[in-house]
Amino acid sequence: MKCLQIQKGKSVEKGKWQNFYANIEGFDFEPGYIYKLSVKEEKIDPAKVPADGSSIKYTLVEILEKNPDPKFRIHDIWALEAIDGQIVEKPDENDRMQIPSIEVNITEMRIMGTDGCNNFFGPVKNIDEDELTFGPLGSTMKMCFNMEIPNKFNVAINKVSSYKIENLKLYFFDINGTELLRFKKVD
Repeated sequence: MKCLQIQKGKSVEKGKWQNFYANIEGFDFEPGYIYKLSVKEEKIDPAKVPADGSSIKYTLVEILEKNPDPKFRIHDIWALEAIDGQIVEKPDENDRMQIPSIEVNITEMRIMGTDGCNNFFGPVKNIDEDELTFGPLGSTMKMCFNMEIPNKFNVAINKVSSYKIENLKLYFFDINGTELLRFKKVD
């Protein structure tokens, strides 16, 4: 089930989000934005509350702020440039290998792509403005002639704990802040 993530109060604290499963009457959420809302809460007569419903009615009073969500900058397709700081060369025309690439879909909280030989997919487990972790990644199991780049890529992507975007480049780092993978924006 999809739900909103909320914080009550005047300020937003990192990591203090709570899932909100009720409806806010008059509010239409648009993915890619962080909102600050004024919401009226009304208790509903317990005799009139459906078995699966909330005992509180939430009604939008006013949208106080609507700002772009910075983590949505990663929501795109990215082609690999480097692994562990080493530039990845374009495969030979006759080789069946591809340049590794990823597609990060924040709306659906998933990642997919190719390691150059096999396709992979899995959940985005956690993301905020600079932290990023993936859930278990699944993949196809083809054997290509040269597995050096796919193997390095797979080891690196499973160590990702943070990221940054700078000049249309996406950087993935390990827990120590060491650059693992560097991508360039595809489109």
